[in-house]
Amino acid sequence: MAPVSSAPAYSMSKDTPPPSKTPAKESACQTSLTGAYQTPHLIVPISSDKPDVAQGTSYFGEISSTTSSIFNFDVPAEYAGKQCSIVFLFPEKKDLTTADYTFSGSGSLGCSELSSAASQMTSYSNAPSVAKHLGDVDIQPGNSYVVATGDCKAGTTQSIELSSKDGLSLHFFEDYNPSPLGLYMTSC
Repeated sequence: MAPVSSAPAYSMSKDTPPPSKTPAKESACQTSLTGAYQTPHLIVPISSDKPDVAQGTSYFGEISSTTSSIFNFDVPAEYAGKQCSIVFLFPEKKDLTTADYTFSGSGSLGCSELSSAASQMTSYSNAPSVAKHLGDVDIQPGNSYVVATGDCKAGTTQSIELSSKDGLSLHFFEDYNPSPLGLYMTSC
């Protein structure tokens, strides 16, 4: 299958359509969890401070100058022929019901598609290589972001790594309860 193509990283509110300059075939899917979507089935933090330590699975995304997190999405076979968007949902704290986050620094969230799936035994030193850099996203609370849109890789496990660019630090509980927080895959 064709790799997920990179779309411009841009901020979107839940009700804002993607910019018209995005080609029709690669129009971003919804940035809300109201349609077809996937949650990560594995989140694995990896740290350059402990390159050979496999930290196992986590409910948290951890992004700092030394730690990044890998998110595995099991893409259903029925997504064949559809478009998928990788989206990052970042509500304001006042809108959270069961989740929380800490956020500091400037910079951006680096997003990359990995060459193969991560496992609970993945560490910094044995992490899959980057297949494609999807873009850097300047995030601010109260926004939803489309990281990339392309053909769904139906029937596969897709791994996306989030890392810190230029000092961003973010620790969050991945949660789909209102308001959803974290990295998701939407389909259309």
